[in-house]
Amino acid sequence: MRQLSEQELDQVKRVISAKELTSAEILVEIYDHYVSHLESFESSEFEEQLFELEQKFKYSYCHALQAKFLKASKKEIFNLQWSIFKSYFTWPRIVATAVLFSLLLLLWGNIDSRTKGITLVILVSIILILSGWIWYNSFKKVKKIKALIRSKNIIQSSLLTTVIMQLSLVTSSLNMMIMVPKILGAPDFFESTYFLVSSFSLFFIYVSYTLTLFEAWKIKSKTALI
Repeated sequence: MRQLSEQELDQVKRVISAKELTSAEILVEIYDHYVSHLESFESSEFEEQLFELEQKFKYSYCHALQAKFLKASKKEIFNLQWSIFKSYFTWPRIVATAVLFSLLLLLWGNIDSRTKGITLVILVSIILILSGWIWYNSFKKVKKIKALIRSKNIIQSSLLTTVIMQLSLVTSSLNMMIMVPKILGAPDFFESTYFLVSSFSLFFIYVSYTLTLFEAWKIKSKTALI
C-alpha cells in the first residue's frame, strides 16, 4: 500500500468538494474511503480507479447517503437522551429524582406567575447557551475538515443539525404556551389553572432536556463531531 501524492490528494479533494455535501461526517467517510481505496493501487491506475469511484459515488448517491445519515442522527440523539432520561427513574437514582421533583412541584405552587415566567425564560436561555457551546465545539472540529476538503459549502455535523432542530422546538413551545391563550381570548391567563399546569410541564421538560442534552453531548463529544 502506497501513500497518495499531494497532486493526487488535491484531485480527490476537488471531486469530493464538487458534490456539495454539507454533512461533515459523510464528507470524512467518503474522503477516507476514496483515499484508502486509491492507496491500494499503483499510481498508474489512479485515474482509472478514481473514475470508478466517481461512478459509484455520484452526486445523487452521496446526497442520499447524507439524508439517510441525518435521519439516523436524529434517532441516535433522541434515543440517547431518552435512555439517559429513563436512567433517572432507575434504582437508586429514582430516590433523588422523586425528591427533586417533589421540591420543584412544591416550589412551583408557591411562586407568583411573574416569577414562573422569568424562570422559564432563564431555562430557555440556559438551553441556548448550552446549544451555543455545543455549536462552538463542533465548529472547531468541523473547521479542520472543511480546511482539509477545501470545500466552499457550509459544513456542519449532522448531529449538530439535530441539536439545533431540538432547540427550535424548545423556543416554539414557550411561544405557543403564551400565544395560544391570547389568540383564544382566555381571560386572566397568568392566574389560570392552564398556566399553572402548562408552565410547570414546560419547566419539567426544560430541566429534563437540559440535563439529558448535556449528558448526551459529553458522551458523543468523545467520538463525534459535536
